Amino acid sequence: MVRRYETILLFDIDAGEEARNAFISRSKSLIEDYKGELLEQDEWGVRKLAYEVRKKTRGYYVRLDYYASTELIAEYERIIRLEDSVMKYITVMINEAFDPDAYTTAQAQMAQATEEEESAGFSESVDMNESSDQDDISENDENDSEMSDDSYNRLEASNSDDSKIDLSIDSDFPDNITEEPKKED
Repeated sequence: MVRRYETILLFDIDAGEEARNAFISRSKSLIEDYKGELLEQDEWGVRKLAYEVRKKTRGYYVRLDYYASTELIAEYERIIRLEDSVMKYITVMINEAFDPDAYTTAQAQMAQATEEEESAGFSESVDMNESSDQDDISENDENDSEMSDDSYNRLEASNSDDSKIDLSIDSDFPDNITEEPKKED
């Protein structure tokens, strides 16, 4: 059975980029050995840790999104535990019944839709900018919750230093408490 997994690896920054890249390439080949494929590799880079791990305060994060047979996880986590450059890791199952063909088809459709939107959006964005200059928002519309720049500037002018707001608070406490009560012996 093929499942989709996500593994987040925390690498020691002192181990270096070569050790990190070597381990990731070994991970890719291991995933392929178990009839899987690496779908996405997301490098988050160096981040400050919430607490010290192996006396380190910073680490390099990498997220691997892949699918493979269920036997992979036990072997992969065994290899991760043996790797000195990996300080911490976590593996999460994302999808219990993963269909690689459906995923590939969905990704292709999303890429095509995005490409069509970008090509159509570019020509529409020019038209939208021209029409937005022509459409004025009524400043007297009481139902409109947004303010135009002109009405905001008028509001600022009316709330200038000339108009004062009374912020006094009535209370039973005296205004000035400077004297300490005298002690009677």
